[in-house]
Amino acid sequence: MDFNEHKNSYVKTIEDSLRFSGKEHDFFIKVKADFLKDIVRQHFPDLQAPHLLDIGCGHGLIHKHLENSGLKITGVEVADEVLQLAQITNPAVRYLSHDGKTLPFEAKQFDITMAICVMHHVSPQEWVTFLAEMKRVLKPNGIAIIFEHNPYNPMTRYIVANNIMDEGAVLLSSLTLKKLMQKAGFNTVKSRNILFTPFAHRIFRSLDNLLGRIPLGAQYYSIARV
Repeated sequence: MDFNEHKNSYVKTIEDSLRFSGKEHDFFIKVKADFLKDIVRQHFPDLQAPHLLDIGCGHGLIHKHLENSGLKITGVEVADEVLQLAQITNPAVRYLSHDGKTLPFEAKQFDITMAICVMHHVSPQEWVTFLAEMKRVLKPNGIAIIFEHNPYNPMTRYIVANNIMDEGAVLLSSLTLKKLMQKAGFNTVKSRNILFTPFAHRIFRSLDNLLGRIPLGAQYYSIARV
C-alpha cells in the first residue's frame, strides 16, 4: 500500500470504515493518546521530556493530543509526502522519512519507541527485524509500545476487511506479538486490551481498565523493556 497516494483521503477513508460505530477516527486516537500518557507517567515519573520515536507516524494525528504531555516527539514515516502534511499540523514535532527497514538513528537515542497500528502493514517475515530496530534505538531502561488491532474482535475484523487502507494487512494477536518481542530481545512484555466500547464517558473508560486482561477489546497495546 502506497500511503502517499492516499495522503489527502486517508482520514475520510478511515471515517467511512468506522461510521457504523458512531464515532469519528479522532475518538479512537485520543483514547490511545490517553493510555500512552498514563504509560509514560508510570514508567518515567521523574524524567523530564522523555524522547519518543513514533514509527510509521503517518499524518501525526496522535501528536496534537500529546502537546501538553511533556514528551519530545520524533516521527518517522515511509510515505514522505504524508510527512509534509504532518509537519504543517504539528510544527513542534521533528519528522523524518526512512526506508521502512533501518531507522535513521544511531543506537540508544530514545526513551520510548512506539508503533500505532503499523505492524499489520509490515510483512510477517520482517516482524522480528522491525521490532529489533525499535529495540536498537532505545536507551537502557527504555520501553517499546505497540498498539495493534485485536484479531479476535469481530468488529475489528469487519473494519479491516472493509478498509482499502488495510488491504493485504495481516493481523497479529497480543500473544503472537509477545513472542515476537521476546525473540527480538525485549524483556518483560505486558499487554492490555482496550476499546471495549466506543463511548467516551469516564465510566466506559474505567470499564476498559477493568476488562484489560480479557482479549476481546477492539485493540490492544503491548509494552516491553530493553
